[in-house]
Amino acid sequence: MGKARKAILIISIIIFAVAAGVLLQHYMQGRSEQKDFEALKVNGGHDLVALHKKNSDIVGWIQIKGTVIDYPVMQTPSVPEYYLRRNFEKKTTIAGTPFVDAGSDMKLPSGNFLIYGHNLKNGNMFHTIVSYEDKDFYEAHKIINFDTLKGKGRYKVVAAFRSQIYSKKSKQFKYYAYANITNKEQYDKYVANVKALSAVNTGITPHYGQQLITLSTCAYHTENGRFAVVAVKVK
Repeated sequence: MGKARKAILIISIIIFAVAAGVLLQHYMQGRSEQKDFEALKVNGGHDLVALHKKNSDIVGWIQIKGTVIDYPVMQTPSVPEYYLRRNFEKKTTIAGTPFVDAGSDMKLPSGNFLIYGHNLKNGNMFHTIVSYEDKDFYEAHKIINFDTLKGKGRYKVVAAFRSQIYSKKSKQFKYYAYANITNKEQYDKYVANVKALSAVNTGITPHYGQQLITLSTCAYHTENGRFAVVAVKVK
């Protein structure tokens, strides 16, 4: 083997080793962050009142059974993205913690709670919701549980769709502009548009007065891509 080929081989091995090391580090960090969230539970469940005493930024807990989604949900209206890269203890992390858009009034509820979470390659946080565009996954995970300090909430999935962050001048439907739905016209327009975009036909049409939640995460089908799942409270 010539010197040039040996050099290329050595460089290739080094690059592979570094890449493998980075992947392993992300995997281990992801496991550690998941364990931190698990530690917030009591007997496999969550006590929002007790958690609120530890951190008053918590406004709810979201869970989709059969997935890794089982997290506290935060809100900080004065610093909207505070938990983008922070955990429940306010320490810096890659995963962050799911949080509610500042426009969604949790004290005087709007018709829609818009909740953000990262789409992590290790499968954590809101990575799983992209699977809702698959009919079989939807059929197996129709229910989303979102409990707040006011009580438990059981929601049925209405729509799941790909979108993106559009320019301010664009006339395209912007689901993320509906964090605070306050009247029937806004509500009906939102429902009609998300159902039209949905990758699955759920057969469910919410009516004004029924609480909605929208889970939002990044998607990589286009620049500034997003994926969203809308669900309606049934109990």
